[in-house]
Amino acid sequence: MNGSNKFKLSKEVKSWIAYDAGNSAFATTVLAAFFPLFFSSYWAGNVDEITSTKYFTASLTVINLIILIGMPIIGALSDVKNLTKTFFSIFSFLGALFVVSFYFVGQNEWLMAMILYGIALFCFSASIVLYDKILIYISSAQNVSKISGFGYAVGYLGGGILFVLNAFMVMNPNFFGLADNVAAIKWSFVTVGVWWGIFTLPLLLNYKQPLIDEGNLTDAFGQIYKTFIDITHQKNVVLFLIAFFLYIDGVHTVIFLASMFANGIGIGQESIITALILVQFVAVPATLIWSYVANSYGDKTVIYITIFIYIGVIIYSMSLSNAFEFYIMAALVGSVQGGIQASSRSLFAKIITKEKSGEFFGFYNTFGRAGSVLGPLLVNVFLVLFNDLKIALIPLIILFILGAIILKFVDENNEIV
Repeated sequence: MNGSNKFKLSKEVKSWIAYDAGNSAFATTVLAAFFPLFFSSYWAGNVDEITSTKYFTASLTVINLIILIGMPIIGALSDVKNLTKTFFSIFSFLGALFVVSFYFVGQNEWLMAMILYGIALFCFSASIVLYDKILIYISSAQNVSKISGFGYAVGYLGGGILFVLNAFMVMNPNFFGLADNVAAIKWSFVTVGVWWGIFTLPLLLNYKQPLIDEGNLTDAFGQIYKTFIDITHQKNVVLFLIAFFLYIDGVHTVIFLASMFANGIGIGQESIITALILVQFVAVPATLIWSYVANSYGDKTVIYITIFIYIGVIIYSMSLSNAFEFYIMAALVGSVQGGIQASSRSLFAKIITKEKSGEFFGFYNTFGRAGSVLGPLLVNVFLVLFNDLKIALIPLIILFILGAIILKFVDENNEIV
């Protein structure tokens, strides 16, 4: 996009922002809340909490390794075959469909649940690669922080609204004519799939994909190697990706495991659900505030502050003993989660080349998923060694600190056009 285009909420921008409200329902209701809780209490209900957590973290490691390999391929294919919009549609609707399929998984069928979850998570991750790429084409470098922040804020609001409705349904199943909260959670998965699909439509209708000179499949795979070499020659991008790999590990691990962690230390499921609702609605204004801070003081400033708060959250989690303390932790997470994600995305968008944005964002999401491999793996190792959930998050502190140190050497103003 040329520099003469000023920031405005065009149809494309509004539609792009709206999609975050759809996929955030998956991130909230499925990733952060009901899947881990339902996994430990229903799909792996025949084993103890620590064993079910080991199953979950080990499976996550495998799933994220597959995602790690797949994302650069998807990004490269979209760059050489004019497939950005097509891939975005396929992965969004497939992801929504597989979330609906959770409804049919029976009690103690934890392996089938994890397989379907893995496919849904792969589709979710792939759609985000294309979604992030589209940001480059609907925004200028000057406004990418604002738009990225608006997307996350609306995402938390949209995902939060559906999560509140689902939480009410789970806590009051008879009101909806359902037998129990098991049926309510299963129907919640169905609503997520429908919600995700509906909010995909505006971007499909309003985004006009720019045409490129197409290559063949061989070109796509060759381009992955060329892009990797290209990235290695861009010190600024390499430093950012290493820093991102380290600190986003902590962010993703907290998202994936917070509810299972709380459940394992004796926090009641209703209190956990209430805390997760709190995360969403603290995150909405907080993410908007962070977007303005980033626009005024830079994305790196936001990332540093939020990393510091995350380290405090991990230290605080080691002494959790009741629901009120978990609410405090939830509010702290909600205050920084959107800020660190939005600023990471917008900072990366500023320092890469537009022409290879799909491939670059493929690597960006690859490094994000690499962190999601390492985090659950480290938690799993600590659980095996110490059998104590309260100390399982300690390794993440080191990763946050290392990420912050390396981020110091990233030049935020080194924009490539």
